[in-house]
Amino acid sequence: MRLFGSRAAGPETARPIPRDVEALEELVHNLDAASDEESAWRITVESTVRFYKFGYGAVWVLDNTNRLQVRHECGELVPQIQAAGRNDPGELVNRALRGRVPIFDEDPDAATGCRRWQAAARSGMKAAAVLPVLQGNDVIGILEYYSPTMFYADEARKEKFAAIVRMGERARTSAIAAAELRQVADDREAVTTVVTRLGQASDTQTAIKAALDAVRTAFGWAYGSFWAIDADLHVLKFQLESGSAGEEFRQVTLAATFAEGVGLSGRAWRARDLVFVRELAELTDCVRAPAAGRAGVRSGVCFPIMSGDRVVGTMDFFTTEYIDLSESRAAALRNVQQLVSQRLDVVRGTERAAANARDLLDTVERLRSASQDATSVAEQAVSRASAMTAEVAALGQASTAIGDVIKIISSIAEQTNLLALNATIEAARAGESGKGFAVVAGEVKELARETAEATQKVSDQIAGIQASAETVANGIHTTSETIGKMDAVQARMNDVLAEQAEMARALQG
Repeated sequence: MRLFGSRAAGPETARPIPRDVEALEELVHNLDAASDEESAWRITVESTVRFYKFGYGAVWVLDNTNRLQVRHECGELVPQIQAAGRNDPGELVNRALRGRVPIFDEDPDAATGCRRWQAAARSGMKAAAVLPVLQGNDVIGILEYYSPTMFYADEARKEKFAAIVRMGERARTSAIAAAELRQVADDREAVTTVVTRLGQASDTQTAIKAALDAVRTAFGWAYGSFWAIDADLHVLKFQLESGSAGEEFRQVTLAATFAEGVGLSGRAWRARDLVFVRELAELTDCVRAPAAGRAGVRSGVCFPIMSGDRVVGTMDFFTTEYIDLSESRAAALRNVQQLVSQRLDVVRGTERAAANARDLLDTVERLRSASQDATSVAEQAVSRASAMTAEVAALGQASTAIGDVIKIISSIAEQTNLLALNATIEAARAGESGKGFAVVAGEVKELARETAEATQKVSDQIAGIQASAETVANGIHTTSETIGKMDAVQARMNDVLAEQAEMARALQG
């Protein structure tokens, strides 16, 4: 019986030329490009289908509930096989799972319980091969192939092919291990890249955009977005994006909001931890799931952005092909989450300090302006006090001059009074002829008396004015000294305010 070989020229009894080793060599070579378990499965199936020219190939794996799920499929018959049973592994696959041995079948009519094999036969396939992939005693996958040509399998060839499958699995496992090592190195480099980009950001928006761009490109994802928590509505709202996953997916993203626990971002919010989904389209509570299915968006990962112990937002990222999240990749993303959260906290703190510095600088500037106004008023007050002191001094001098004039007038009044007295005496001696002169002398004497009284009153008032002027002058002098002291205090205040302004500018910068 022929197994995965081609017919040799010659009679019917000629044995096929074995090509299994060549197929294995090609598979090992192709597995060098594997980046994770997902890509290793894909390369295994696609390499086998291409080498042997099969019409269909698939790999089934067990999910968390121990149910078989198709992980990858390829070949020209994919639409026909999917139509026959997309999620139903059928009889052959289940037999290989239960028996842990390869199943070779060239009679689809006998396998009435396997719609996939019958659909393949209707499309021209002549043989089926279903091969369990073992890890120890556990089946970790089932390889399913349908061939357009017959192949024969005696016990020796079955054993040989089983050995080839085991070697292929070892090559696949080694490729995954090597890919994991490369991924660890790539993840470290990615974290370093994110740290470097974040360190260059000076404000919140720039830091968020830098984080989105750095994480997306460093890990090789198609699209990323940042969501901030609206404290009033208690929902996540879209803020920024990076990359592209199609216009429809983008428009749904821009319009979406997520409550805590709803959708990928809402789940990360509630879990306060990294959340990964391999098939975004299967999230029934995510408004982006239908658009994701149509746009070819496959896997998604999201982590919360923390400020202390409080979630303030989330960052999610999406791929256009299915991926698995290894433990090392998850650990790297958790490191990124902490770094982004810490950097955003620092940037927000710097922005708050800068805002406070701006407020302080504004307050200081207003205080300096008021202080300068007060200094100006003090200077004007000193100037006016000096002018008033001069005016009061001039008033004192004028009062003194007036006092001198009053003294002269008083002296004249006294002399007039003496003359009037002498005139009265002479009028009395003259007798009858001096009476008229005596009357005049009496009136002159009365005027001299009134003049003396008036000058005395004026003299008293001038003395009062001089005393008041002296008091005012002393008060103005004291006020001037006080204003001078205030001016010195104001100057020191201006110096302190200038120092505060420099400190505020330093904080602001």
